[in-house]
Amino acid sequence: MPRVLETVLYSPKAGITWVRDYFERISVRKSRRMASSTPLRVLIIGGGIVGLTIAQGCHRNGISYTVYEQEEPGSIRQGWALTLHWCMNALERTIGQENMQDVRKVSPYYFPHNNCFYQGTPRARAEEHETVADHTLANDAGTILFLNAATCEVKFQVPPSKNRIRVHRHKFKEVLSRNLDIRLGKRLKSVETLPDGLGVRAIFEDGTHAEGSLLIGADGNNSIVRKHLLPQSQLNRLPLNLIGVVRHFTPEQAAPIRALDPLLFQALDPETGNYLWYSIQEVFEAPDGRCSLDALVIISWLVRDEMADAFPASNDERIALIKRRTANFAEPLKSIVWDIPGDAEAKPLRMGDFVPPAEGWHNFGGRVTLAGDSAHPMTMYRGEGANHGILDAALLVDQLKRIVSGEATQEEALGSYEKEMRERAGRGVLLSRQAALDAHEWGKVNVNSPLLGARVLPVSATLQ
Repeated sequence: MPRVLETVLYSPKAGITWVRDYFERISVRKSRRMASSTPLRVLIIGGGIVGLTIAQGCHRNGISYTVYEQEEPGSIRQGWALTLHWCMNALERTIGQENMQDVRKVSPYYFPHNNCFYQGTPRARAEEHETVADHTLANDAGTILFLNAATCEVKFQVPPSKNRIRVHRHKFKEVLSRNLDIRLGKRLKSVETLPDGLGVRAIFEDGTHAEGSLLIGADGNNSIVRKHLLPQSQLNRLPLNLIGVVRHFTPEQAAPIRALDPLLFQALDPETGNYLWYSIQEVFEAPDGRCSLDALVIISWLVRDEMADAFPASNDERIALIKRRTANFAEPLKSIVWDIPGDAEAKPLRMGDFVPPAEGWHNFGGRVTLAGDSAHPMTMYRGEGANHGILDAALLVDQLKRIVSGEATQEEALGSYEKEMRERAGRGVLLSRQAALDAHEWGKVNVNSPLLGARVLPVSATLQ
């Protein structure tokens, strides 16, 4: 007698379980065959760093995709520079070695002939400078400075990843955009799942729509796709205000600043709790070999009184405010802020974040998911937001390849991706939140704070 029939006759309960499991296995195999025989069509909502990285991964692996970006043709948002560190391996294996070489060239301290910016600084090299993207990698002391803003004395030296570059955001996007199918002026209005159980529709505010088998929300902090998956979700509003300015430094103005550190540093006034972030945005080499530069200057403070700590309405008033808040800073830190010209744009931001729920969300059978800031917006005080987003992109492309090969259904693949992402990035959001709060209280600026703690490489970032 066949073992299956024997099981059913002598143990009906076990037999029922076996039959149920058998048909479930048949259903899974059928779904996988359908997935492998039906071409995967990916709709990527958002043409930022994460969306473009996903698109490059699709492009390189022959996966059908289109990027839908709300910016109109011809519009350019400068954006602030980014520091890439533990995501570098994931980025390169997703976009390819050739693109990665060009990403390194959009570092603001890449010079095709020599590196004038490093001459005369503590990190200067005695030998002739060759063509490289980041001269700090071989000779960097491996520190990010945290200074007492009132005295300009070093409080801590923060060890970053040795494999790091700082990239110009707009130029980075230009590299990632190469050879991609990108539709501009497409502001998402809503998302619908198709009744066949296999597709999804994106509806745009211009009245058009697009259909595919999978929609990925990479549409930033205020994600419309996230609202579709989690209608009650709200950004967690932190008691922290920030004003950011990109300003120009002449060679004479830059000299005392780059003597502190050529790339970036942080400072805090112990008495007032006013915090300074300084980082290179772009460097300009003159024919005489001298360098001027654009740098990002951020002043932030804890909100203790919503009225007293509110942002002024006008740009002029915001510049005046950050000058008042840095009146007690020592030189050359004070001049970083006080030399900001009146026509510079002072961008106000109220800090917020979002921890992806541990239980996840209903992704409609693997038809809708999130990546980057759409899934886990976090503060900038650990410099990990872009790194998490790029790792999301790499791991999501890995799962798309599993779907195409028939190794997994969309539901299985997206479930695996989302589980890892929620756990990893959820921890990242909380660490970045604590770092943001600690950065404004002198007594909490210590080696036990995530502000200064090492940026640990996630296990998933080591995949080849």
